[in-house]
Amino acid sequence: MPGAFESPEEELSALPIWTFTLGIFSLLTFGLTSVPSIICGHMALVEVRKNTSGSLGKCVAVVGLVIGYAGTALLGITILFLIRFLSAH
Repeated sequence: MPGAFESPEEELSALPIWTFTLGIFSLLTFGLTSVPSIICGHMALVEVRKNTSGSLGKCVAVVGLVIGYAGTALLGITILFLIRFLSAH
């Protein structure tokens, strides 16, 4: 049977990819791109719910959101340390 072992390819839209990419960048830039990552992530989840065919898109968006929220926490900690350091001098 031709095609019996072929897996169906799922098309991944741009929003989950942007969510994941901006989430990774937020960890590298101490949280500077975390807010755009969170915005794109929630928009991606809405898009995936409308299409109902993107389990991969949902997974990528959720992972990007988790990383984005971690980047937000990193940004908050960085700001607290900067305030503490600048007020001590």
